[in-house]
Amino acid sequence: MARKRGFWSIAFLATIIIFAFVSPLRAAVKPEVFFLYGYRTVSSAAIREVYGNDFVYYPALSISIKKGFFVGAGYEGGYSRNGLIGIFEDYSSLKIYGVEGFAGYAFNLTAISFYARAGLGFYRYKQFIDVPDLPYKVDDWTVTQLVAGGARYFIGKNLFLMAELKYVRMKVKPVEEEVDLGGFRFLGGLGFKF
Repeated sequence: MARKRGFWSIAFLATIIIFAFVSPLRAAVKPEVFFLYGYRTVSSAAIREVYGNDFVYYPALSISIKKGFFVGAGYEGGYSRNGLIGIFEDYSSLKIYGVEGFAGYAFNLTAISFYARAGLGFYRYKQFIDVPDLPYKVDDWTVTQLVAGGARYFIGKNLFLMAELKYVRMKVKPVEEEVDLGGFRFLGGLGFKF
């Protein structure tokens, strides 16, 4: 099942790229690429206590489909933490990354624009706990929702600075207990509009 989700995530991203750069519709759509980097929180206090928050990166591509409206896809990576867990303080690691598809609306002024977007994320989480007699390993996918809002400031005709606040809801149940691996992202970066 995880391979099917991975296939559909890649297929979705490939479709966006084809429409943005190869399709005869290129004249009608306006692609832009951006790269964001920033701080990511973890909602679960227990997980945060062991692994902490971390920095993430987010490259993305979006296309304007009508005045103000856009769709896009991006990849979030970078969250990879180690910690000591349990009463015996066993070595443990947690890695979270995913592909997102989104739609949104931008309110464009002269040099600045404000936007809001929402979508679905296909996130993979991997946890390993090195218990001496019986190592514990989780490697699974989940589909979740996200919302984000931010601003873009154009520093040239096509080049812009970007700041974004994003929230991803990511409640998973790797064993008996549900854990919230979601959280806020405080991101900033640079983009280019073709």
